[in-house]
Amino acid sequence: MEVSETIAHHILDHDFGVMLGTVHLPITAHTLTMFGISLVLLFVCILMSRTGKSVFMRLMHTLGEEYVAFMRDGIVVPGMGAEGKQFLSYFCTLFLFILFSNLAGLIPQMKTITSNIAVTGALALCSGALIVYCGIKFHGGWGFVKTFVPGGTPWWLVPLIFPLEVISLIIRVCVLAIRLFANMLSGHMVLLSLLLIIFIIGQMSKIAGVGSAVPAMGLEIFMTLLELLVAFLQAYVFTLLTSIYAGLVIHSH
Repeated sequence: MEVSETIAHHILDHDFGVMLGTVHLPITAHTLTMFGISLVLLFVCILMSRTGKSVFMRLMHTLGEEYVAFMRDGIVVPGMGAEGKQFLSYFCTLFLFILFSNLAGLIPQMKTITSNIAVTGALALCSGALIVYCGIKFHGGWGFVKTFVPGGTPWWLVPLIFPLEVISLIIRVCVLAIRLFANMLSGHMVLLSLLLIIFIIGQMSKIAGVGSAVPAMGLEIFMTLLELLVAFLQAYVFTLLTSIYAGLVIHSH
């Protein structure tokens, strides 16, 4: 068993090489997974938004109400203030999409698309666009530019402070992408490595394989539960930091 090939098969994206005449369509495992997650997310949101007489429909509607209330009172309003309520739909969608993307890798034959820097980078760019939009919406174009220079800054420090503040905003957006990417990639690699230990030792010795399989499987189950916690935590942190960064722009001094 080639350990590197096995890990690469589960971690790396795979292009199916679909051609439409002479045009190559970029259909990969990650794009198909993303499409599937979007359909599931759309279906879940529709169920949560509708009321019905069945117990299941009432349960889904109640869960939807509690979820929106949690996002509003636990993330958006504390981070952005009352002004953030108009962006509540974005944060509700962002959290669920990241959560579903994180959990997808735990399903056989599915991929953890948040272990792809292109996906997390796109999510970070969306959050960055929201931050810039909030600055322009609440301060105007020139007012948003002036927020990069703190009040009371001497004029001779402006050429130094302004680019540093712009770079700081860019770094915040980059950190959003890198943090999510690194955590999900490393967690998935650890799970695969622990699972492969069982087969590697089993090839070396049947006796050693039987003796090591039980503790290895116990550790694998523990790491899987830990990965579930990380999936929820990373979705929460990404959404929370987005609201905080947007709030810093809205309530800049």
